[in-house]
Amino acid sequence: LGMHEGAASITATALVVTLITFTTIIFGELVPKRIGQLFPETTARWVAPPMRWVATVTKPFVALLALCTQAVLKALRIDDSSARAVTEEEISASLAEGVDAGLIEAHEQQMVHNVFHLDDRPLTSLMVPRGDIEWLEAGMNVAEAIDYVVGRGRHGAHSWYPVCKENLDDVVGIISVSQLLQLGTGSSVVIGEHVVPAVFVPETLSGLEMLEELRTKTGRLMLVVDEYGVVQGLMTPRDLLEAITGELKPGAHLDAWATPLPDGGWLLDGLMPINEMKARLQIKELPDEDKGRYNTVAGLVLSVSGHLPKQGERIESDDWVFVVTALDGRRIDKITAFPLVRPSPEPVITRLKSLDDIN
Repeated sequence: LGMHEGAASITATALVVTLITFTTIIFGELVPKRIGQLFPETTARWVAPPMRWVATVTKPFVALLALCTQAVLKALRIDDSSARAVTEEEISASLAEGVDAGLIEAHEQQMVHNVFHLDDRPLTSLMVPRGDIEWLEAGMNVAEAIDYVVGRGRHGAHSWYPVCKENLDDVVGIISVSQLLQLGTGSSVVIGEHVVPAVFVPETLSGLEMLEELRTKTGRLMLVVDEYGVVQGLMTPRDLLEAITGELKPGAHLDAWATPLPDGGWLLDGLMPINEMKARLQIKELPDEDKGRYNTVAGLVLSVSGHLPKQGERIESDDWVFVVTALDGRRIDKITAFPLVRPSPEPVITRLKSLDDIN
C-alpha cells in the first residue's frame, strides 16, 4: 500500500486487535449469553458437565487467587467480611426483567411489590372504616341477631361481629356466627353474655406489624382505635390478604372495588385503596401522594378538590377524569373514572409570500 514499514506494522496490529476483540465479544459473550437466555434448561444441561470439570481442575488456582486477593485487601485495611446487601430496587429490577422475559407473571410481580410496601402502609389504608362496620346490639337475643345477620346486613353476612352497647364507643366483645347458631334460637339467650373479649390495636401500626399481631394473637377480628381510644375501624386477615393479592372476588357485583365500563372507564368504590387504583388504571404518580394525605380514591378526590364535592362534580388528575357518581351522606360512595381525551393541537400553516407581495 506504499506505507512505511513501521506504520504498516502498527496499522496491521490495530486491525488484528480490533477484529479479534469484535469476534470475541460477539461469539464469545453476546451470542452464547443470548442462547442461554432463550434456551436456559437445554444450555444448562450441555454446559454443566464441562463446567463442573473445569471448576474441579482450576479449584487450587482459584483458591490461590482468592488468598492473594484477601492478603492485598488486608494490607490495604479494606474490610470485605460483610456481604453486600441486595437492595429493594435491585429485586424490583430483577422482577421486571423476569416479567419481560416471561418467567414471572405480572400479578406475581405486583404481589411482591405489595409485600415490600406493606410496612409503609398505615392501618387507616387497610382497615374497614368505622362507618362501614356491621355490629350487633348486646341486648339482642340470638333469634334477633341471626335475623339481622341473614336479612338486614348491608353488605351480606360476615363470620364475626363486634357486639356493642348502643354504639361502637362501647364494645362488649365479639361473637361469631357459628357461636350464634350453637346457642340456638331461644328468645331468652342474650348474645352480650356469650361474647369473647375484643382485641384492640392502635391505628399507628403498619401493615407488617398488624400481620404479626394477627399471627401471634387468636382474634380473627381486631378493632383499630386512635390515640383517644375511639374505634376508627376493624381489621381481619382478609383485609391484609387483599393488601398483598389485590381485591378478592366480592360477594356482590356492586361491592367490587372497580368495575370496567363499556366506554373504557371504571366505576370505582370510594373506599378503594389508592395503590389498587394505580395498578388498575396504570397511573404512575398522583398529586401529594408522597405526603400521605389520603389512602383511598375518595381521599384523592377530597385532596385534589379541596372541599366536599357534590354529586356530578369532576376533577382531573394524571390524564384521568374522576366524576363523583354517588354520595352516602357526606361520604363519597362511587366514582366514575375515564381517560382524559385532550384535543390534538391544530397544525400551524405558514403561508409563504410571493416575490410580488414582498415587492
